[in-house]
Amino acid sequence: MTEKEKNIDSLLVEIDELKNQLSEAKSIIDAIKEGSVDALIINDNGKPNLYSLETADYTYRILIEKFGEGALSISETGVILYCNEYFSKLINIPTNKIIGTYFNSYVESVGSFKLLYDKVASGLSKGEIVLNVNGTKIPVYVSLTNLQPTLPAIGIIVTDLSEKRKHEEELILNRKNLELKVEELSRINNQMEQFIHVISHDIKEPIRKIITYASHLISGKPAFENKKENSLQVINNSALRLNSLVDDLVKYSLASNAISFEEVDLNVILHEVIEDLELLIKENEAKITVNKLPKIYGSKVQMRQLFSNILINALKYRREKISPEIEINAEITRGVDPNFLESKFHKISITDNGIGIDEMYLQKIFTIFQRLHMRDEYSGNGIGLAVCKKIMDNHLGKIEAISANHNGSTFNLYFPINNI
Repeated sequence: MTEKEKNIDSLLVEIDELKNQLSEAKSIIDAIKEGSVDALIINDNGKPNLYSLETADYTYRILIEKFGEGALSISETGVILYCNEYFSKLINIPTNKIIGTYFNSYVESVGSFKLLYDKVASGLSKGEIVLNVNGTKIPVYVSLTNLQPTLPAIGIIVTDLSEKRKHEEELILNRKNLELKVEELSRINNQMEQFIHVISHDIKEPIRKIITYASHLISGKPAFENKKENSLQVINNSALRLNSLVDDLVKYSLASNAISFEEVDLNVILHEVIEDLELLIKENEAKITVNKLPKIYGSKVQMRQLFSNILINALKYRREKISPEIEINAEITRGVDPNFLESKFHKISITDNGIGIDEMYLQKIFTIFQRLHMRDEYSGNGIGLAVCKKIMDNHLGKIEAISANHNGSTFNLYFPINNI
């Protein structure tokens, strides 16, 4: 056989092999087109690549395992058939211990999940639920898909909302803090207006009198000679009034300053205040009953000032011909802070049998320079109770006044309970 004949035979063999390959490829393509074989052909730069179902299934499983969210499939009765690694880490339980358990056993409210589960029959069902794993609650967003008729199961995608909730809580807290700052600025604004008022009126009034009557004395006119003693008395009274105003303004200013806190035994503080007011108590023949008081975390100086102001008020605004009686009690209460209703507070109640406070003024008495009586009836500049409120604000507490039918008053002081 010649060389040429050999080459021809070789080419014929090669052509037969190519025909067989082509026939086989055509058969596969026809089978794929007809749906007899589950596969996918992808043209990659002119080169066809065949992906069988096995290859696609493997890729899908890798994707689900590496998915950045939880993925599960559950039976119609709620048994977990499969879960990915993300869900396992989310609830901190190994995968092999999750599969075969009921999904409801990880749900805080089974009723909430059932509402979503019941909607799967009509299509994709989405919503928020809370997982509860050994007491640890995890807010999640779930998406449920019915896998029938391919599989008798429900697919669930689980998105962890913990970080989202944390950010939302931080935003709420920041908003509350901002609101508190705005309220504080509003209070400062009001106080500034009140200070301007007292400077322009209450302080100017005694100064004007001093200047007027001093001018009369300096003029030396005979008409004022006989009134010299009266003029000096007016000047003296105005100077005392001015001095009193300045002292009270200083007290209010000090109550607004930063203070150092420590453990404070209110029993000791009240004993010291009563000793300081001994002469005033005897003059008024007052009876003061003090029951056991708690220890708080606060300022000793401001606590003395707080109780002193309230007791002096109770002694000052007494009823005629009736000896003052003051009773001081303590208890633990809740519901003081509307934002944290379960927070505990020490409630100190100071009750007297004095003239009481008209109900329409109960919210105004803690405003600086607010007076309810004429100066010739009762002394004072209307700063004492404003100082008390400022002190309670400093201690993150609250002060309120209660009075009915002019039958005495009760001042309630609320101190947040701290571990001291």
